[in-house]
Amino acid sequence: MNSRNLFYVRNLQAKFYFKKNEIVRSLFFLENYLFSLPKQTEEILVIKFRVKWIYDQIKVDNFTNELTTNFIVFKDSILKEKILTFIDYFSQTLEEKKIENIFKTFKKLNKEFNSIISFSGSDFLSSVYFQFFQYMYKEDFKNRNELQDFFSNSRLKINDHFEEVFIKIFLKFFLKKKKKKISKTIYLFYLLICLFNKNENNSP
Repeated sequence: MNSRNLFYVRNLQAKFYFKKNEIVRSLFFLENYLFSLPKQTEEILVIKFRVKWIYDQIKVDNFTNELTTNFIVFKDSILKEKILTFIDYFSQTLEEKKIENIFKTFKKLNKEFNSIISFSGSDFLSSVYFQFFQYMYKEDFKNRNELQDFFSNSRLKINDHFEEVFIKIFLKFFLKKKKKKISKTIYLFYLLICLFNKNENNSP
């Protein structure tokens, strides 16, 4: 597994928080794989097939091919059950069309995701808003006005700076300015500004 297999926000989190935590790094890899599927093809049946395939490979401990070898850390029976539940929740989102229903399922997905991180021994919590917006961004969700209206009155409580910065950029560029791509360069630029402002505020 290398950095190209992770979403750039997750890559930074992996480097700063989870250098030696193979469970979380593999979980981030799985998340990126699943969330990227809708952009690879518009055929929902193909996406469902790929999700079902990865589910079945993990279920029967088949970690012999180039993709599934990244998930060998999921062999533990308790962890495997959590991973399969996570994949199942993602599969459920594919059936939904309304934003409120997708987000409702994402809350369950996020809870399971964080329970897996907790199982690995970390107290890190990933925001449901970050996961949801990450997915909407990768999917290139077309009805952005609907997405903006749904979250217009939401108070987004984000605990992690890496996730907080992405969300701010997502809301500003992807939703309001209708940009299709949030480059890693743009993200790092705003991240540096955020960290600089934080240091300024904390200085005596």
